[in-house]
Amino acid sequence: MILQLFDQDSSTLTYIVADAATREAAIIDPVLGQLSRDLGEIERHRLTLRWILDTHVHADHETGANALKSVTGAWSAVGAACESVGHDRMLVDGDVIEIGSTKIGVIATPGHTPGSMTFRVDGNVFTGDALLIEGCGRTDFQNGSSDDLFHSVTQRLFTLPATTVVWPGHDYRGRASSTIGHEKNHNPRFAGKDLDAFRKIMAGLHLAPPKHLEKAVPANRSGGALHAGEPVLPMIKPAQFVLQFDPKLDTLVDVRDSVDALSEPIKNAVCLSATEIPKMQVLAANARTLYVLCRSGRRSLVATEALVKAGVTNACNITGGVLALNATRSPQGTGATATRAAVAHG
Repeated sequence: MILQLFDQDSSTLTYIVADAATREAAIIDPVLGQLSRDLGEIERHRLTLRWILDTHVHADHETGANALKSVTGAWSAVGAACESVGHDRMLVDGDVIEIGSTKIGVIATPGHTPGSMTFRVDGNVFTGDALLIEGCGRTDFQNGSSDDLFHSVTQRLFTLPATTVVWPGHDYRGRASSTIGHEKNHNPRFAGKDLDAFRKIMAGLHLAPPKHLEKAVPANRSGGALHAGEPVLPMIKPAQFVLQFDPKLDTLVDVRDSVDALSEPIKNAVCLSATEIPKMQVLAANARTLYVLCRSGRRSLVATEALVKAGVTNACNITGGVLALNATRSPQGTGATATRAAVAHG
């Protein structure tokens, strides 16, 4: 099942893809501010959201990834070359994401941005801004590359079967979809064009900057805010946390269930409930940085949001939680033992 949803402000097309048997679903390119709509569609079709996928770091809207994660507990993913933080998985070419028995293939299609990805599901591709209906995404900012985009479209996407349905990230003329065959033969930027001609076309666009550029790009590099109009939450990747944490200057708060905290204790961590915000505020007042940790990164995200709302300026969520920390390699070894040693000794 494929649902196509439209955001009027940014002309963004969001997609919900579901496995018919299990009703597990993924959402592609959600827009912050459309949380109620998206959750309503998920509930109406009796779906369980498993994955939140962004085709790239958007410049024209803020992603709804963190907002959906905070409500559904789904995992989020984006291309590794996007260099974003706060996601559960960083995707590379050839990766496969599963929802029930449905497989979502990941095709690297850089050019609009270095980390742009296309998602393939059976005879469908969700191309983001790499390939639009009789157009393509711009390449004049965010380290875009006309050369890379030409290669991505002509050598990766146009090699797919002609009947493959193209579901774009935007359309400004009210169209819903196209096909690889149509785009290969009729897209004015690619059909009958070589690389030099494409370069000239892209260089001559002279487009105005997206109106949400300055706010959207920084927000989307952290998975977005939880609610429209609110600040993006400070986050840090586990590997970076291990390098930066100093127990003499920083405080680490573990908000996992008490059973988990007791069975796998983290040295130098203060164990608190995620709702004990006043106690965390006191700890934050005496720390350079107050890091918040849970099992998977979701509960700590909610606690970090509460701290930011309470006026704490030095709180920081550790993305991926203990699961991600345990997977972080250190010179002392791998796994939980090495991670705890690194945390203990900064």
